[in-house]
Amino acid sequence: MRTVFVLIVSLLCIGCGSKEHIAMQAVDTYGWTKPVSIVYSNDDTESLRDISVALRYNDKFKDDTLTVTLHTSLPDVHQCREQVLLHLKRDYHATAVTASEVIPYRADCLLEQRGDYIFTITPCRTVKGVEAVGIEIRE
Repeated sequence: MRTVFVLIVSLLCIGCGSKEHIAMQAVDTYGWTKPVSIVYSNDDTESLRDISVALRYNDKFKDDTLTVTLHTSLPDVHQCREQVLLHLKRDYHATAVTASEVIPYRADCLLEQRGDYIFTITPCRTVKGVEAVGIEIRE
């Protein structure tokens, strides 16, 4: 009986765990200028999600903010484009080779369509020191 109870509690805890998807792509650390596209295949049309921009950078990236254009293509071909000012915490330490940050973009989003959402991130100017950029989607 005790084993069954432990098993049921364990399954409930696993089922309540946070679902997270993060995808990143490397960029030119000497001068990032080109768009980066991240594809997210959605099959859950009921859960609310938080969407963030993820950055990995080195000591050549000196800024506290970064302005990017974020273009989102939905599965039904609708699109949204906006300029976003990202505020970084800059927890970079001199002894670290690189630092990573996840900057909130949208909270409690409902991705109500099944299929591929394409997030394209483009810097508004040449950026030095950024090594990779991506999208994090968390339930």
